[in-house]
Amino acid sequence: MFTEADKEIEYVRGVIATRFPVYETRVTPQAVQFLVTVDLATMEAKFEDLRKELVPKNYIPMLTREGGEHTILVQRRPPQRFLGSQVNLLLFILTIGTTMWAGAVYWSGYNNVDWLSLEAWAMGSLTFTLPLLAILGIHEMGHYIVAKRYHVQASLPFFLPAPGTLLGTFGAMISMRDPMPNRKALLDIGASGPVLGLLTAIPVTLLGFFLMSADPRPIPVNTGGGFAIDIPLLYRILAAFMPIPQNTLLHPTAFAGWVGLFVTALNLLPAGQLDGGHVARAVLGERGKYASWAFLGFMFFLGIFYFGWFIIAIFILLLGARHPPPLNDLSRLDGKRYLLAGGAAAVLLLSFVAIPLVPIAPVSGVQFEMTSAPGTAVSSINATVVNHTSQSYALLIRNVGNVRTNVSLTLEGLSNLQNANLNISFGIISIGNTSANGTATAPWFYLDSNETATVNVLLDARGYTFPPALWSFTLKAHVLGEGVAAADQILSFNLRVS
Repeated sequence: MFTEADKEIEYVRGVIATRFPVYETRVTPQAVQFLVTVDLATMEAKFEDLRKELVPKNYIPMLTREGGEHTILVQRRPPQRFLGSQVNLLLFILTIGTTMWAGAVYWSGYNNVDWLSLEAWAMGSLTFTLPLLAILGIHEMGHYIVAKRYHVQASLPFFLPAPGTLLGTFGAMISMRDPMPNRKALLDIGASGPVLGLLTAIPVTLLGFFLMSADPRPIPVNTGGGFAIDIPLLYRILAAFMPIPQNTLLHPTAFAGWVGLFVTALNLLPAGQLDGGHVARAVLGERGKYASWAFLGFMFFLGIFYFGWFIIAIFILLLGARHPPPLNDLSRLDGKRYLLAGGAAAVLLLSFVAIPLVPIAPVSGVQFEMTSAPGTAVSSINATVVNHTSQSYALLIRNVGNVRTNVSLTLEGLSNLQNANLNISFGIISIGNTSANGTATAPWFYLDSNETATVNVLLDARGYTFPPALWSFTLKAHVLGEGVAAADQILSFNLRVS
């Protein structure tokens, strides 16, 4: 009597034997091994035909060569359960919402409108959300379509919302539900996403540059709390096609294009299960593991300077740093695919940046300057007033930070001067065409980065009753910058009454 297991083995043996002569069968706890004779000229096509018949029936064949013998290992795939397409749709809707929020924030800063306004949400969605999701979606659909072409089951894209972050999304991914058939499929499926994503990111970037060129906006004077981006070489090459003035604010669409180039470079890193890991495994075979570990080490090193690389490296380790082999690891690549792999490496070099986002820490501070030497900081001032006269002494206060700053002024150490009928007070304080707020004894005003206020200090010795002498007092500036703790800065006055 044959057991069900025996019948199953005979069935699989029969399917294999129609393509490869089987001369020995070995049963192990992990798999059934069929030692076969192969014709190298037809090996790839016949094994692919075998895979297409067995995999839908949950048998996974793998073609190997050990000890000079070709072996087909067959394992039964356990039952699988996958998330329904409703999850894909829900995540996509959530990602639309979170990227619309990010787009509204970008447009509000770009066009100087309230981020809660209808304009911010509508224009942010049009200029940032739409191009960004198009780049990510076309990237993942590239994988999906090519996988279908190779009869490899794959999920629809999973978009990953990231509420409250710079981009509003962690990107997108698809889940491969079948093993990779061979090296050609591994390379084609791995490279298809970055290629299509790049071909989408380039026109998006050029459109963003065109919009910047047509309506250039100056970079805001208060840059603290924002961020700057590092520009990859490919981005600079594309910028050469559009005449963009210096110090121009990045258009949200140009930023979406930059994100597309960065995502392309990130995915092409030859590590683990990234697209570049697929390409490296297809080209290098088992030696691809050395490239994977080398680039993981490189990312941990870059994590010293940009913490995001450390997070990415940990994520790759969790997914698996070592790439599994395709079912047919014996067939080689052709010349066209080596060219494709070389092109992918070139795109990586042209699009990669070591520190993509550079946060600009908010800095608050002012410096005192003399009107005769603007730009030079002073910590003390020597002034003279003639007895029984009064005069006004003008000085400058400059915002040397990078955030909008509230400055409150007070005069201290005046009690001894008042006893001598020497009166010190604030006169006119002007900031451009505006004046200070508050009272004559406690004025306050706002300064943007590098903006100056002209402060007049009134020195009144008309009622002075003491002999000529040197008096001292201080001017205190209480400085409160946006997002920065308050601090005091002191200017010493040495006043001689002659």
